[in-house]
Amino acid sequence: MEPSLAKILAILIILPVIVLSGVFLRRASRPYNKLLFTLHKTAAVVAVIFSVIVIRLFIINSVAAGILVYLLYLTAFLILAGFISGALQSFERPPPAFVNIIHKVSSYLMMVFIPLTFLLLFKIQT
Repeated sequence: MEPSLAKILAILIILPVIVLSGVFLRRASRPYNKLLFTLHKTAAVVAVIFSVIVIRLFIINSVAAGILVYLLYLTAFLILAGFISGALQSFERPPPAFVNIIHKVSSYLMMVFIPLTFLLLFKIQT
């Protein structure tokens, strides 16, 4: 089974939704707007699931070689760091400051590495 272009495009379409809802959540104060918070979390979960599936399929199919394999693992690590730190922020009590920093840094890096990784892998595959 090969990674489908539809899944990659879905991820790239969902990313702006995650970013925009995250920006609005960051500017809002606690308690967060439930609709916006749910949209942000749901979009993040969908993006994580699709990203893991696509990354796994690229690795299984050995489409990626050399440095691209490390780029895939780095992207997967950033996705997990962003997802876990975001989950920790959803609790009633505010998380420690380092969790907020991890979420912010991983979010910015994900916005660069996810499109870059999929673009490079797609170019190799075609």
